[in-house]
Amino acid sequence: SWTGTMFEYLMPVIWMRSHPETLLDRAAESAVRAQKAYGENRNVPWGISEAAYSARDQSGNYQYAAFGVPCLALNVARSGTLVISPYSSCLALMVDAEGSVKNLLGMARRKWLTDYGFYESADYTAFPARRLLPRKYELVHCWMAHHQGMSLVAICNVLFDSPFQRWFHAERLVQASELILQERPLRVKPINDVQPRRVLPFGAKTRAAKLRQAT
Repeated sequence: SWTGTMFEYLMPVIWMRSHPETLLDRAAESAVRAQKAYGENRNVPWGISEAAYSARDQSGNYQYAAFGVPCLALNVARSGTLVISPYSSCLALMVDAEGSVKNLLGMARRKWLTDYGFYESADYTAFPARRLLPRKYELVHCWMAHHQGMSLVAICNVLFDSPFQRWFHAERLVQASELILQERPLRVKPINDVQPRRVLPFGAKTRAAKLRQAT
């Protein structure tokens, strides 16, 4: 994941079967654990992905950016930000249903849930003006179709025995390469007894070279 987002790790699970103890399975579970720990350590609901946040342009439109958990990211570009998106937790239902339901119920108790679904995000990013507000975050009052769609598909997979995975794997092209999804992480012991290679001076001949020359 470039920015450590939840959706980058869990979008494959929407479509592809995740076999136990495989690379895909380990990656998804590790991402959810890291996201949960990141939120719990900051005493906020967990779940971070790219999302609209509280900044607006001159026309009043919310701005959009990728947010993530630093330990999951190849590129940590937005340090100091904290934007929680409910759709991230909906995706995590496919990996940790019990923990995700508990997290979503906490969001609902905070009035993040509306007749149109959960709000896009809650922006906890600290800045001086926020100290004057009655709460520590600002709700982003919009709904993005692709995030609502991801949430609905994830919920459907959990409730109805993963129909999107079944449909995806019904394709013959997918079946032909399905074995790749069963790849397991490498188990390699660290090598501590490697001796540094001796570098000969320029022009020096090895013992083997001298023997070849003599014969």
